[in-house]
Amino acid sequence: MPAAKDIQRALARIRAAMPAQKKTAIGHRNIKLGLERISRVVPDEQKWIGVHVGGTNGKGSICALLAGMFKLSGLSHGTYISPALPERHNGITINGLYINKRMYEMEIQHVEEAYKRIASGWTFAGDVGLGDLTPFELETAAAFRVFNKMNVQYGIVEVGMGGATDATNAMKEKAVTVISKIDLDHQEYLGNTIEEIAKVKAGIMRPGVPCIVDHTNPASVMDVLRDHAQSVGTQVSLSSKALPLIEDLDQDRFKLQDYEQQNLLCATLAFRNLFPNLSIDVNKLLSLKPQLPGRMEQVNVSGLTSGTRQKSILVDGAHNMLGVEALAKYVDGNLRATSEPVSWVIGLSSSKSKPFSKIIETLIRPQDNLAFVEYTPGPNDPPPAPAELGRDVAAQVIKDESRLYGGEPTIGEGVQWACGKAGEGPVVVTGSLYMIREFYQTQGVEPSRKIKTRRPGRSQLWRYIRLSQERPLTSEEAREFKQARRHWHLSPMKSSVFRDVRGGGSPAPPSTSENVRKLQQTAAHHKNQADGYGKAIRSIKKDLEGRENDELSKNLQHLEKQQQEHLSAYNSAMYKVRGHVVDPDKKHISHEDIFGRPEKRKTRITALLPEEDATQDEQPPPSRWLPSETQPKKGGR
Repeated sequence: MPAAKDIQRALARIRAAMPAQKKTAIGHRNIKLGLERISRVVPDEQKWIGVHVGGTNGKGSICALLAGMFKLSGLSHGTYISPALPERHNGITINGLYINKRMYEMEIQHVEEAYKRIASGWTFAGDVGLGDLTPFELETAAAFRVFNKMNVQYGIVEVGMGGATDATNAMKEKAVTVISKIDLDHQEYLGNTIEEIAKVKAGIMRPGVPCIVDHTNPASVMDVLRDHAQSVGTQVSLSSKALPLIEDLDQDRFKLQDYEQQNLLCATLAFRNLFPNLSIDVNKLLSLKPQLPGRMEQVNVSGLTSGTRQKSILVDGAHNMLGVEALAKYVDGNLRATSEPVSWVIGLSSSKSKPFSKIIETLIRPQDNLAFVEYTPGPNDPPPAPAELGRDVAAQVIKDESRLYGGEPTIGEGVQWACGKAGEGPVVVTGSLYMIREFYQTQGVEPSRKIKTRRPGRSQLWRYIRLSQERPLTSEEAREFKQARRHWHLSPMKSSVFRDVRGGGSPAPPSTSENVRKLQQTAAHHKNQADGYGKAIRSIKKDLEGRENDELSKNLQHLEKQQQEHLSAYNSAMYKVRGHVVDPDKKHISHEDIFGRPEKRKTRITALLPEEDATQDEQPPPSRWLPSETQPKKGGR
């Protein structure tokens, strides 16, 4: 069995053999701990109250549980977790909905531009600069801006790495902090012992702010946390105090693993500290399935396997020993029927401190099937561990070579192979969250839990208006532009349907005549028919690519004629509904229409003469908002 040193030597040899371009692309991660850079770009005013969750394992799940409690209590909240799955903007949610992708991009751009403006005026002793923002600092500052802009009351924030020097610790106001189970992880950044790591993670504590700690942490870790709490001026509350709060938990319905119960205890006690008078229905909470993507999730891969695998597979981002041991316990207790083999798809990141061989040996059994795969690293992702090395380690446990995948180590092909070997038996995809992210982006993969996205707001509407005047929009942009316009037209500020609600009344039902309703139904019918013909036309055109077929060509001409007739009938009906032909320029709403006219700035005029000598004919300067006939006449001083 290879030792850890042998594995590290092998990794070094593989990296040395890589082409120079590939080594440069994945060999360096832009991780710089510290608050010097991000403190200059986070908003000066924090309009929301922070709930800061740190630890090694379970901190993301605690955030999800807290968000579920806030949702059930009707409390406005935002959450920020990392790494985000499946897309980067999915790390930020507002009241349970993903933020719009364009809003995320706009806030990222704003933070980048603000940092460049500020950094250009800095001077440093010895000409040593702080450098650019790291990707995580950029995302964190953008998340804080989103919380401010969306006017949430509370922000639930997961620590990225460590605690004291993590970018999320730049938040200005916290109501409670939570520290989950602590174990060895990221030793190259946080320290080589669990006590050193605990000291760094304790840095999220604040004076007078209660700190909830997972009571199953080792005694040495608890000593470090208590000492730090005393030095800061706060106190530690053990999660075991929440046991009475979950005594009504339906154990038969919700069979929680040990670590899941610890996460629930931490979240419940933190919520009780925040809101002592609010009740917590844990059964109702768990029925909402408040879990993060890629954490003990059932995923449908029938599309990926061309229908050969109908049963869902288990996906869990277990990437350190705590998570791996918990996953192995769950699989052995719930998925293995006596000696039934489990088909694994594993992909890990390359790390100097990760117990590579121990992770694989903890999960697999001699009768199992294993596909060790590699993900494609992003700009700031760690490189993947080589598939050849994972296969060699697994060969020490699985002696039958036919049970080890030897093909192209891509995630899609590895999952297809594992499903083929398993039949309807259990399949588990696990490892690095970066690998899980790529798996979720693979065509044909459908997670069981789907979170909706917030509709585009006024800022996105104005952005699309400007963009549409510069170039043609993509199909996705056009769809979101249409959605943003519809959302704006139906907003309470714009639509008369909702205006009565402000005065305490109920919304007035829109009055639509029977004639208009029939015209709308006619238009909808012709639009559906035209869309159906459009699909048939596209299908026939694909069949005609590269070959001639007179019969198909005639059918195509007939279908195109029918489609045009339906489109003409649709436009005719909609013309009668609207009362006018569609004006393409109408979609270009003005900035003033969207955001309103800015308030006139009230400037204090200081008289140059003594007050008693001031004349009455002094006039304020002309306003660009006043019509020309109301502008002050010339001649006034």
